[in-house]
Parts: sequence; structure tokens; C-alpha cells
Amino acid sequence: MALQNVIELGIDSVAHCIKVDDAAPGIEEGRNAGMWSVGLALSGNEFGKTWDEYQSMSADDTTQLRQQAANKLFTAGAHYVIGTLAELPDLIEKINIRLANGERP
Repeated sequence: MALQNVIELGIDSVAHCIKVDDAAPGIEEGRNAGMWSVGLALSGNEFGKTWDEYQSMSADDTTQLRQQAANKLFTAGAHYVIGTLAELPDLIEKINIRLANGERP
């Protein structure tokens, strides 16, 4: 699906694409496609809680579940793991710097 999106959008370089996902299979898809793969540790499948459940959790429990989710996403091959999409713009800036320096995923 990720590569199909690249084709349909007419993007020339997959290395300039970022696949953001909340589950290990999506991270693997991005890696296999040659994209930067970014995992979501707080907002998604690997974290495994609803918004209401998240809001009622202690800080320690949240930290523990976030770390477990991040570990799964890194194990799947994520280049980066962020908490939520709110952190993505800053990460895109970092990836753009790496691209400008000739780095690729």
C-alpha cells in the first residue's frame, strides 16, 4: 500500500517519504519500501488504550506502556518513535537535515 501511494502520487524518490504507523506491520512495510519509518508509541495499536483509559492512567503506567510500545516499534525497524502526531513536524525537520546531508533510510 505504501509503494502504491508513492506511485499514484508520482513521487520520484521513496527515500524522501515517511511512513508513520502505530503497529509493527506498518513499520515493516515502510522499511521494506525504502522509506523512513516512524512509530507512534502513545496513540495507537501498540499502546493499546483508549483515550479515556489513557487519561485515567498514572504517569508511571503511561511511561511503562509507552516504552513497551516503543520497543516493539523499534524492534520492527522504526527509524524513530514519537508519542503522537503532534511531534511529527519537528521530526520531519530532522529527517530533512539528514536527507540534505546525503543520508537515506
